[in-house]
Amino acid sequence: MARKRMIDPKFWADDKMMSLTPRHRLLFIGIWNFSDDGGIHKNSNNMLKAEVFPCDDIIVEEVGKLKDELIELELIIPFNSNGIELFYVKNWKIYQSIQKPIPSKYKLPDEYSSPTVALQPNRIEQNRIEEKRKSTLSKEELSEFQKKYPGIDVNQSYNKFILNMKEKGKVIDDLAAAFEIWLMNDVKYGYNKRNKSNDLVTIFCPGCDGTKEVKRGIEERTTNCCGEPMLFYNEYLHEKSRRKEEEDKKVK
Repeated sequence: MARKRMIDPKFWADDKMMSLTPRHRLLFIGIWNFSDDGGIHKNSNNMLKAEVFPCDDIIVEEVGKLKDELIELELIIPFNSNGIELFYVKNWKIYQSIQKPIPSKYKLPDEYSSPTVALQPNRIEQNRIEEKRKSTLSKEELSEFQKKYPGIDVNQSYNKFILNMKEKGKVIDDLAAAFEIWLMNDVKYGYNKRNKSNDLVTIFCPGCDGTKEVKRGIEERTTNCCGEPMLFYNEYLHEKSRRKEEEDKKVK
């Protein structure tokens, strides 16, 4: 089954990619679409021809030659699983970030998954690793976390999270995922609770229909406008309705 995949803009300027022909690059990207969520694809020239070049003037043997050259460049790695010829996209997890991957029905050889013999990333992959390691969460990302965890002071929690990472000398590839785990622990153990007294609320004047944003607590209970107390929205609507009814009675 074909799947949606990401293409990093740096892909096009990578040294290895620039050394390839357009057909090599197209085949390599097409392999991403038709590999499973583990980066594994059947090593079949006929299948690749049908999937990536269904209507193109290229024969199966030419597709096989393109594929073999991708193997020579170590962009894809052939292997056998239970008698089935397969290949694996090298450094798949760096090229693709999949939220809820479907486990592959094939098992990679131990030497491909062992961290002691990890294949060396090329420039695009190395750049992505460095970007992840140096990145910080944006204001927009922190704002989304605040919406998701309203009971936590996300900014305060984030500052503590970053200090903790620096103190322990940790290098994190997926900062957002690591910080969300931190937030979940804050919720679980009651850490970094948000002081809701600093929240602003909107109150309404039943006289002139004006609005003001004030802090919760004393301000929301004592703010006046037009010589009368300002109200929460539902109270404001109720008061407006009551006054209208009184006016209607006077007219009658």
